Parts: sequence; structure tokens; C-alpha cells
Amino acid sequence: MNCALALEQNGLILDRDGTLAFLSSRSTKSARELSSSAGEVLTGMTAVLEQILTGMIETRTAAEFEASFKDAFPKYAAVVLALSSFVDAAVPSQIVERLRQESFCEMEAEFRDKALAAFGAEVRDQALFTVWTLRKISDLLRQIHAVPKVDASQRVLDKEFARKFTVSALVAHFGLDCLTTALHAGSPVYPGVLETITDHLRSAVNAYAWARKGADLRNPNAEPKIEVVEWDDEEQQLLREATFDMLPEPLD
Repeated sequence: MNCALALEQNGLILDRDGTLAFLSSRSTKSARELSSSAGEVLTGMTAVLEQILTGMIETRTAAEFEASFKDAFPKYAAVVLALSSFVDAAVPSQIVERLRQESFCEMEAEFRDKALAAFGAEVRDQALFTVWTLRKISDLLRQIHAVPKVDASQRVLDKEFARKFTVSALVAHFGLDCLTTALHAGSPVYPGVLETITDHLRSAVNAYAWARKGADLRNPNAEPKIEVVEWDDEEQQLLREATFDMLPEPLD
């Protein structure tokens, strides 16, 4: 399905900003940083997300999952973007940054400790790689936020990059949240559904590529670094996948 069209038809704003605050909201310590009334709002919105995701992991086939995704994804995205705006408004920026890093650590620990037994090695490895990619994306978004405006001639292009980034990032987050929901509930996930969720996780590489383009628009004249950089296997894989995925447009 065309995920961007589905979001736009539901009146959702597509940009890069929500990912940072949303990651912060996923930390188990988020509610402690808020007032009691704000914490209740966060808890309620998180419960709505869990309800949406529970219905997804209960599907039995890939076809059933994708059919449910068409209805669930716009609702999920609406809650995520609302939650992001709420956290961004209610929590100081320095706390948002710390909670974001804690969120990465919590996700990595949970998938490393529990995902092998629950989903198998392939899904565990893809989940961990997705979290690692989100860390890289977080670094790019900080670069983008440091130079929020681009040249007037580039604004339309920048808006398009942001739109495509948001869709890819939300699809990847959706996949991670499906797996996390299954882990928390102790629920088995059918093989065909797991395969489809794994495909959704791979959209994080697309999100990285669009964020990279947005960062490059803001620093077009950067001098290339001439020193040799040693890449590890994960970084090489990310580079290969990002380069490959920028050739077609898989989500539109």
C-alpha cells in the first residue's frame, strides 16, 4: 500500500521532528520525568498503541497482517505523532535527549535477551540492526535540527525528503513495536507474520537514506574527510543497503 498517501488522507503532518520525541517516550523512565497528570496522558496514549499492536500480532498469516496494517497503520501513526508532540512540549530538550538514549539501550537489551527464544536468530538480528540504524538516524536528525532551514530553492525537495523519511521511520517503528508487544505479552507470532514484520523493519534503512539526504541539503559544501575510516561489518551492511534502496522508491 502507499503509506504516505494513507497518512496524508488522514490529515497527518509528515516531517522528521517526531522521531526524536517518540523515541524518548518509549523509555520506561519517561513517565517519571513528567507531572502526574502528564504521566497519565502518556500512559493512556501508550495503552492505545498497545491495543492497536495487539490486534496486529494476533493475525495468523502475512495476508491477514497486511490487510490489518492498512487500517491500523494510519491510527498508529496518528497516536505516535500526537505522542511525539506531547513529549516535545512537556519534557525539556536535555531530558528528551537522555531518554532517547535510554530508549535505545532498553530496546537493544530486550531484543538481545529475549528475541532469540521468541522469534529466532534472523528476526532478533534484524531487530538489533534496526535499533542500531535508528541510532545512526538520531545522529543525522540532530545535524538537521542544528540547521533547520535550507535555501529557498531547496525547500520543496527538503519537504519531500522529510515526507518519505517519516513514512519509512514510522513503518520501522511499527515493526519494532509489534515485536516488543509480543515480547511483553509472551505471545507467539505466526511465521508468515514474523516475515512480514521483518520486512517492515528493513524500512529503517530507507529512513536513514532520506535523513542523510536532508542532512546533505544543509551542508552541501562540506569538505570531504581524507583520512581512511575503518568500517565494521554492520556499517558496511548499512551502507550497501542504503545505497541499494535509494535506487527505487520502495514505499511510494
